[in-house]
Amino acid sequence: MPLNIPPTTFMRAPGEAPGSFALESAMDELAVALNMDPIELRLRNNSTAPIGKNLQWSSKHLDECFRVGAARFGWAQRTPHGRVDGDWLVGMGTASALFPALRFPATVEIVLRADGTAVVSTSGSDPGTGLLTVLSMIGGESLDITPDRITPRLGDSAYPAGGMSAGSTATASAGTAIMIAAAQVIDDLLALASAPGAPFDGVDVSYAEGCVVGDGRSMPFGELLRALNRESLSATGTSAPGEELTKHSFSSFGAQFCEVRVHRWTREARVSRMLGVFDAGRIINEKAARGQISGGMIWGVSAALHENLEFEANGRPANGDLAGYLLPVNADIPEIDVEFLRYPDTLHNAVGARGVGEIGIVGMAAAVANAIYNATGIRVRHIPITIEDLLVD
Repeated sequence: MPLNIPPTTFMRAPGEAPGSFALESAMDELAVALNMDPIELRLRNNSTAPIGKNLQWSSKHLDECFRVGAARFGWAQRTPHGRVDGDWLVGMGTASALFPALRFPATVEIVLRADGTAVVSTSGSDPGTGLLTVLSMIGGESLDITPDRITPRLGDSAYPAGGMSAGSTATASAGTAIMIAAAQVIDDLLALASAPGAPFDGVDVSYAEGCVVGDGRSMPFGELLRALNRESLSATGTSAPGEELTKHSFSSFGAQFCEVRVHRWTREARVSRMLGVFDAGRIINEKAARGQISGGMIWGVSAALHENLEFEANGRPANGDLAGYLLPVNADIPEIDVEFLRYPDTLHNAVGARGVGEIGIVGMAAAVANAIYNATGIRVRHIPITIEDLLVD
């Protein structure tokens, strides 16, 4: 219906994050009603395919995420009614996290230079997600050279179309195209090397560690290009979703754990520990991946306990500034523990990676709410959860 408020738009995990709060809170309620451990309930209902689809998951290790996470988080010490620590009521909660693994059409150009370096270019963007580093790492791996010899380039419409940095797709999309472009430029390089009059004229050649190899000799590609009076050699590679979509379903998975402390008198709720264990295929850049997941988990805590936009009767935001709109600060966020299971999903793409940019937020708000219930016995079915929600007679 028409409302006198601004239109909404999407942030991280636009449907999955709010949807999972309802679903994963309901799973926790069901576990309580059945007098069953919440993890055991989820393990017993582990699925091999999405509901309503016959295509099985290409790779799913959510059960292992929960088992690894439970051992690491000390879930065995959890009791159905939390515990008391002085003036604090302490509870543990958990929730599943799922985010679809997608990829978009992408084209990448690779240029081998006579100075022994390479350029990897695509017109995608890097809004803080680490895609530039991914281009260097996958480019270096595909060309069998160190990443510091790669110059990554993004953000110019003169470069080949690189798709969107959205939907947690950039690494899988661009990375697969890099591998195709690298294979092509290496084939072209070998053809040049063995052509008439070339340094390896008539010789069977191969490529390894950035060099053309043949007849007992090895020549770096930069030296070869200089010998041929060429400044560079380029090739493009294009990748797009294909027939794999008719064979499997694809998703990243995670198990998220949270410990919350609620003050028995003031009813202040504070998150004291967080852990996320994720099955997201191959992890290309460990540091960036942990940063993405940690950022998502912080945002999930913010959704659970802080963020709420209020509107006046005329539709004007009542707290449209940082004085009234609550966001977490360092004191609100404990150390975040992140663990990855490392199962490359080569059925999804040749790189084996799935997205990590959004899944970190998905189950966090529900895990916080479930931990609050475990600590206090109060079930809150909306977010953010405020002090008023936790007041008792």
